[in-house]
Amino acid sequence: MSYTSTEVKRRYNSKTYKRWSADLRFEDFDRLEELRGELSRASFLKKLLEVYINQTEAGE
Repeated sequence: MSYTSTEVKRRYNSKTYKRWSADLRFEDFDRLEELRGELSRASFLKKLLEVYINQTEAGE
């Protein structure tokens, strides 16, 4: 991949996405990785948000 296309992709990603990170204890990280199974980390986070929103809308 050339420098130009790498730079274009970097600019696109910086306009389109935000990064989010967290420092987790090893045991918490391992538990999350176990729970997410075959899902990507982004898909897993989206699924967690969906579940959380559904629970809060249901008044739980």
